[in-house]
Amino acid sequence: MNFDADSVYFAKVLFSKFTFMKKLFTPFAALLMAGMFFTHYYAVGQEVLYSNHFDDPTGQLPPGWVLDGAQAPWSVASSAMAGGEAPELFLGFSFASGLSRLISPVISLDGHQALCLRLKQYLFNYEMDYGEIIGVDVTYDGGENWVDLMEMPVGLLNIPQDEFSYYFTAPQGSTELQVAFRFEGNNYAINFWAIDDLFVESPVDHDLLTGYFSGSTTPEAGGEQLYLLEVKNGGVLAQQDYTVNLFSGDGTLLSTAAGLPVAFGEKMYHLLWWTPSTDNIGSMDIYAEIEFAQDQHPDNNRTANLAIYVQPAGIEYVQIGNGSHPLNSLPCNFFNLHSYTQSLYLPEEVGVSGFPLTGLQYTCQFDADLMDVPVQIYLGETAQSSLADNWINPATLTPVFNGTLDFSKGFNNLYIPLDNPYTYNGGNLVVQTVKSYSEMVVGAVFISSIDTGASRSRISERDDMPFDPMTLPEFGYASDYYPNITLFYSTGVTFAGPAQDLPVVLAYPSPASNRLFVQSGERMTEVRITDIAGREILRENAGSQEHTLNVERLIPGLYLLQVKTAAGTATRKVQILR
Repeated sequence: MNFDADSVYFAKVLFSKFTFMKKLFTPFAALLMAGMFFTHYYAVGQEVLYSNHFDDPTGQLPPGWVLDGAQAPWSVASSAMAGGEAPELFLGFSFASGLSRLISPVISLDGHQALCLRLKQYLFNYEMDYGEIIGVDVTYDGGENWVDLMEMPVGLLNIPQDEFSYYFTAPQGSTELQVAFRFEGNNYAINFWAIDDLFVESPVDHDLLTGYFSGSTTPEAGGEQLYLLEVKNGGVLAQQDYTVNLFSGDGTLLSTAAGLPVAFGEKMYHLLWWTPSTDNIGSMDIYAEIEFAQDQHPDNNRTANLAIYVQPAGIEYVQIGNGSHPLNSLPCNFFNLHSYTQSLYLPEEVGVSGFPLTGLQYTCQFDADLMDVPVQIYLGETAQSSLADNWINPATLTPVFNGTLDFSKGFNNLYIPLDNPYTYNGGNLVVQTVKSYSEMVVGAVFISSIDTGASRSRISERDDMPFDPMTLPEFGYASDYYPNITLFYSTGVTFAGPAQDLPVVLAYPSPASNRLFVQSGERMTEVRITDIAGREILRENAGSQEHTLNVERLIPGLYLLQVKTAAGTATRKVQILR
């Protein structure tokens, strides 16, 4: 039988939806919750105007909070999914539809105008998207007028568990504030939205925070690379006497730049240039950090590590797949403990032959760091153009990777260096991936494309025992989806001049409200924005290394930006916020 992978997964989730919470409370989930608890350090001058840890009786609304509009099932729950301690505020799924707000009691501003709203949250999605929207709103007049601090379509991706801060200024003369959590649409389209540790505070005078940090994850030794750091000002006073630095994981300074003026609640984007040396070839971590002597919250001045792999000279690449569908089953399925998959990539997609493949790269989103996952990868070629009816014999494939992979939290590119380079000779390329892990992981997807009716992939998964890579599974089902992949190959030629890396693409600001600025290390031919479900929203031709997109008509939320150059296509996640 020929089943579509998403159909099988949809049926599985539909079956498991009513046992979902039981499954989440595994040892892995408990570790995840404990590891994601954030400690906040209060500084002199900071005042808490309101706080709520939702330590209230479960099964009902927190005291003083009211539900307005559609009767979405908000209540205090005995879970700890948002990253705090149980209990927490929790929106589960139901058949309620429409706009609803859960509104806080009145909060006295006590003369404060500069404000910060801080909370922990985690939205775990469902395989449905009918345009649902979530938001965090405030009102200064009892609900006559609402101002959104955060608004985004639910789409198909999760919002990973984390702590979020929103800085804003109350209108002159405002004496009170109310906070609301908003859901619009069909409530059945999510599994849950969990919120905890809500604070409304008056900010300190000096507080700079790191935000968005991006750049190439596969830079080439000897080529100048550009990394982008977003600096937020959460302090009341404007700042400019600071420095931003780029470091390797061992603390070696790689690059530095003077801080740009930034006012309260605003963001500034800094460019950090770095040229890797031949000594850097291989896997390494980099991070960015703000150097600011007056900072009253120095604990938020450093980004998380960005895992990169510095390529030797003479490495080229080809990117296959420009879809934007998040898929949990390919190339690895984490909803089950063990998975066995094969995917086909066509000769006209690969475009070159006779060169050894040295690495693979996927784009994925994980809700939490997942380390040391055992994975085996095999490559080969076949005349078979479809996997509708049967697998490719693994005896005809070559082992190229046998080890463990680290999946970083968030939306990332995952580069896999091959232990054994494979020389591709122009056939239908087969990528076989066998994965095992000791726990079910519920927030793990790979960005994929679809070739309708082509059965480009075949999938098998189970929980009872690991797969033998050389023994075909007894059960498997076909899918028209295939994971977007970048193939790195060695030409044996050392190029002089700029690095031959994947296009360095920077998109800022993120969130954007009116204009989105796109910069590329290579001349862009086209820029395209899709929603998370893969629907095209905007497409424009480009003819230079810089391009500006007008995004003021886009609905606030998460989108995927695809930038085409002569060298390939790069994908970035962007957020639109009003």
